[in-house]
Amino acid sequence: MNKTKKIRSVVAVMLSFLLSVCLVAVAGSLVLRNTVLSGSYAKKIVSSCDLGEKKSEELKTQLVSYGNACNIGEDFFDVFFKNTLTTTFIENDLKAYYNEIFYGVNAKVDTAQLERLLKEALIKYAEENGYSDEETLEEDVELIAGEMGEIYSGVLSLPGASKISSVILKTRDYIDIVMYVSSCAVMVASFMLTFMFKPKTYSTRYLIYGWSGACLMLLAAPLYLRVTNLIGKVNIVSKALYSFVVAFGNGVLNAFIISACACAAVTAVLSLIYIRLSKKAE
Repeated sequence: MNKTKKIRSVVAVMLSFLLSVCLVAVAGSLVLRNTVLSGSYAKKIVSSCDLGEKKSEELKTQLVSYGNACNIGEDFFDVFFKNTLTTTFIENDLKAYYNEIFYGVNAKVDTAQLERLLKEALIKYAEENGYSDEETLEEDVELIAGEMGEIYSGVLSLPGASKISSVILKTRDYIDIVMYVSSCAVMVASFMLTFMFKPKTYSTRYLIYGWSGACLMLLAAPLYLRVTNLIGKVNIVSKALYSFVVAFGNGVLNAFIISACACAAVTAVLSLIYIRLSKKAE
């Protein structure tokens, strides 16, 4: 009889551990699917960290520097950034570009609209400053607009975008498989603990172990990283990219902490059920 109890206890411990691991896999898959692997999440971060505004500052510095070499005054860029190349314009291009990265399209910053607007603004600027009679005006404007478009693309582009896109596509398929398999394992382990072990207080106790274990696994590392702000210590030269990476990473950590809180809530409910069953058994 004692041997049977020991075997039953060992099986229950193994099932509760399996439940914990699979719950972590399910929660982790959901978090990653809706953050790291989601274009919608990336676009949300673009807005929340004011990436468009920060990129606008970097872009204006580079374009003014280029414009000085082409006899284009800073006043041209002041007007152009105020009326045309606004923060909203840049932010929309960033969102479109990041969406392409996350959904497998050949990610590239579209500069066609910007170059068209630049040509119109440059021709108007040339007319106002007495350059409209030059024979090569259109050719020069075409060249300048194209090179400014390349600068724009360079500032907005994400380093290693093609590799990131490839990894995201491959990982997304594997994540889906992990999530489905782990979900099935969670249901099987929960069913076995609930209906194959008597009394109910015994099975409920091991369900509590499983959910509380998952809570601790999901909470430990993200909470440590948030408290120590390790993500904020990453070394990135570009202030705009640094802001995006930190906001992106902290958002993922927050999602893991929220998933841990969900597991804690289930643990609390199971604990209340366990207390009631224990009182009835007395």
